[in-house]
Amino acid sequence: GLLAPLFLLSLLRHLQSLGTFSLFADFANIFAYAIVYYFDLSHVHHFKLHPKGWSMEGFPFFLGIAIYCYEGAGMILSLEQSAAKEMRTKFRTLFKLAMFVVTSIYISFGTFGYLSFGPDTNSIITLNLPSGPFPLIVKLCLSFSLFFTFPVMMFPVVRILEIKLFGDPQSSGHAGTMIRAVLVALTGLIITAIPSFSNLMALVGSSCCTLLSFTLPGLFHMKIFKDDRRFLTRALDWLLIILGIVGALIGTKDALSRILTETGVQVNIYCEVDALFV
Repeated sequence: GLLAPLFLLSLLRHLQSLGTFSLFADFANIFAYAIVYYFDLSHVHHFKLHPKGWSMEGFPFFLGIAIYCYEGAGMILSLEQSAAKEMRTKFRTLFKLAMFVVTSIYISFGTFGYLSFGPDTNSIITLNLPSGPFPLIVKLCLSFSLFFTFPVMMFPVVRILEIKLFGDPQSSGHAGTMIRAVLVALTGLIITAIPSFSNLMALVGSSCCTLLSFTLPGLFHMKIFKDDRRFLTRALDWLLIILGIVGALIGTKDALSRILTETGVQVNIYCEVDALFV
């Protein structure tokens, strides 16, 4: 039911047109985070140590989730291009400040959540909140935020496809509209096929975001500064490339195994339910 309005929002052809929606989504996120922080801190006095043995079993899953948190990296160039010319000189400073604030929020959000609920912490923290009006408000705010930031995240994808296929995005016309419709429908199919949001995050983070964050920057830097023969520079580029490829392979394998295991369990459950009625 949400695919139709999401498609309509994706028809906006300029990033500036999405600024108002993004601003409302940010306020909704802040309000939701504030409520979650309040519930987390109200349970901190129940904190107990839960020592666990060292294990690398969950590290690929953690890596995929952690890198997914920065999936907005693909928006950096689009944001800089859409900024006013007089503000572009300050963009790098503002970007560093924003990254520091966002990273601090991510770390504190996860830390306080685990300190409050310990081993009972769910992958989606809202599932740990008690019943009542405030948890419902949190879910509504987060849903509102996801809904209105969807076209913002789709913008660079559509723009790249339009430039690749038509040269000028402004002349894409009905073909550009069809591209948007196909992309929105494709995301809906993926969400339907992979109901576990945490596993989907790990898969996207491992397969796409790892390459976007490590491998491609190393390759681009080698290409742009190909005349720079310093050993340290080349070693850093190759380190990023190798880390990205290895991390993508290990993380994607782990995420796919989790998804297939979950899907197999669901299929077995459905088969057992059908057998009861036969």
